[in-house]
Amino acid sequence: MDSTSASASALQNTSPTMNPAEVANLQAAFAYQSEMLKNYQEQLGKLQSVNEHLTQYIRSLPPPTPKTVSFALPEKFDGTAEMCKGFVRQVKLYFDHQGEKFESNEKKCAFLMTLLSGRAIDWASAVWDSDVQIRRSVDYFLEQLREVFEYPAGGRDISTQIINLKQGNRTAAEHAIEFRTLTAQSGWNDTSLTAMFYHSLNADLQTELACRREDLSFTDFVSLTVKIDNLMRQTPKRKMVRSSLRGSSVSVTGTSASPEEPMQLNRDGASITCAITVEASAIAASGVHKSNKPAPG
Repeated sequence: MDSTSASASALQNTSPTMNPAEVANLQAAFAYQSEMLKNYQEQLGKLQSVNEHLTQYIRSLPPPTPKTVSFALPEKFDGTAEMCKGFVRQVKLYFDHQGEKFESNEKKCAFLMTLLSGRAIDWASAVWDSDVQIRRSVDYFLEQLREVFEYPAGGRDISTQIINLKQGNRTAAEHAIEFRTLTAQSGWNDTSLTAMFYHSLNADLQTELACRREDLSFTDFVSLTVKIDNLMRQTPKRKMVRSSLRGSSVSVTGTSASPEEPMQLNRDGASITCAITVEASAIAASGVHKSNKPAPG
């Protein structure tokens, strides 16, 4: 006797007065539920099998490969002294971050040879066979490259170049780039750098900065210098006016301001006022007053 029949018999025994039709309905419901439970068990078994298969597949996959940045090749070095330091730095960065592309130091040295041209490749070709270390150690190769080609421009050391550097016709921004490039190798402190930068500027810019050097770091002083220089270049040029009374020339600007007011910046360094030269105004006014006096009798 199956479980459904047993359940039906139990119902009949406990409820002798139950309607036979109701008993039949209950028997049918039990049979349906039993069949559904059997189907669920089969589906659960299939899902467990699929889950085990997926788990094994995931475990068999190789670990994900980390994403890498592809570095551009350094530009070829032709032996120009000013380019040597930058070239060596680029090569070192390339080897540091793309070293997996080279199985040995020998291959790095061979690769470095392909990045040379002009005088640099002429030198490297001459020592390639005679100096074994050139072919075996990329660090030694780069060190020799610097010893041969990296020397100060014009034979002068960094300090001499800084002392002789002048702004000339360049903007303060352009001048500051060269100045800071040189001083990055000098080891000088902020006070020395500020003083040397000030003395390397044009006279008119020095005049505007004469009272502004105190309590400023070198970086802040350079920023202020660039702002003032840009504003000076944007203001109207002074015109020379010839005084017929004294034959003297008077320098005035296209805008008016109080005689005592020098060129000033606001707190943000964003605005500038060009003053009329005090001495010029005084000379002009003095000449006019004298011309109006009657001649002595």
